[in-house]
Amino acid sequence: MVLALLVAAAPLHAAPGDTAAREARHLAARFPGRMAGTPQEDAAARHLADRLTAMGYRPRRERFATSYSFQPAKPAAPVTTSLVSTNIIAERPGTSGKAIIVGAHYDSRTPLGVAEIDRRVGGPDLEGLDDNASGVGVILELAERLARAKPTHSIRFILFGAEEIGLKGAHEIVRRMTPAEQRATLLMINIDSIVTGDRLYVHAGPKMALKSPAGPAARDRALAIAARLGITAATNPGRNPEYPRGTGCCSDQEAFDAGGISAINMEATNWDLGDKDGYQQTARRPAFPMGFSWHLADIDRGDHLEPALTPGRVDDRARDAVRILNQLLTEIAVTPAP
Repeated sequence: MVLALLVAAAPLHAAPGDTAAREARHLAARFPGRMAGTPQEDAAARHLADRLTAMGYRPRRERFATSYSFQPAKPAAPVTTSLVSTNIIAERPGTSGKAIIVGAHYDSRTPLGVAEIDRRVGGPDLEGLDDNASGVGVILELAERLARAKPTHSIRFILFGAEEIGLKGAHEIVRRMTPAEQRATLLMINIDSIVTGDRLYVHAGPKMALKSPAGPAARDRALAIAARLGITAATNPGRNPEYPRGTGCCSDQEAFDAGGISAINMEATNWDLGDKDGYQQTARRPAFPMGFSWHLADIDRGDHLEPALTPGRVDDRARDAVRILNQLLTEIAVTPAP
C-alpha cells in the first residue's frame, strides 16, 4: 500500500525527469551567480522554498554565519570574508523515528582569488547548470513525487547553501544535529553535477564505508536498480590510490561521512581520465578545453552545454537520476533498517 502511495505521488502527466530538467534549467538561467552570501543566493533560496511550499511541504530556511578566504594579488595576504547563507529543509515524515537525507547544493562557485576571477572561474555570470542546478532539479522532482507518500522512515530533503566555499551548509546541518538525530539518520544521498560527465557514478563515503555496510549497500542497490532499468552507471574503479574503489569525494556527502553518517553520492564524470580522481569529466576538446565544466562561467551554462553535449543530455540525465533514486528511496524508506 505504501509503495503504491509512493509511486502515485508524482503527477500522472509527468514523465520521469520532466520536472527535474525544467527546474534545473530555470534555476540556472534565472539565478546565475548565486554565490554564497549574495542577494542572488538568497533569491534562489526563496524561490526553492516557494517551490517546495507549492508541493505541499512546509520548508524551513535555516540561516547560518560562515566565511571564506579570498586571495588578492600576491604578495598580499588572504582576506577573510564573512557572510550569511541559507539551508532549505523539507520533510516527508515517517513513523519509525529514523530518517534518510537527500541533498544537493544550490549555490554556484564563489571566486576564491583574483587568479580565479581572471580565468572566469565562478562569479556573477556562472549559471551552474551542471554544478549544481542539475542536482537541485532532481531533488525537486523527488520531493514532488514523494509529496503524498507515507514512508516508514522520514525523508528529509535538504538544499545546501555555501557548498562551493567548503561544504559549509552541509557541515552546519551536521553540527546542529544532536547525537540522537545522527544515530537516527540511516543514510545521506547527495546529488551533484550529473550533466557534463561521460557517465553516471554512485559512490559511498570512504570513512563510514569502513565502519558500516549501509553506504556500500545503498550504492550497490542503486547500481543494481540502474542495471535493471537499462541505465549505464558505475562506481569509482579505484585507479587512483587516494580514492579507494567504490568511494568518492568532494561534495556535501563528505560532511556527513566525516560526521559518522553513512552517505552515497551520485555524480557524472569520468574516473578513467586525467589523474583518475574524478575531476576530469570528459575528453578535452574545443567545447571543453580543460575536460570539465565545473565552475567555468563560459562553459557551465545552458547555451554552451546543451549544444556541446549529446542531444537531450540534460533531459536524459534528469530522467535516469530520478528513475534510479525514486526507486531507491521507495525501497529504503518503506523497509525498516535491520
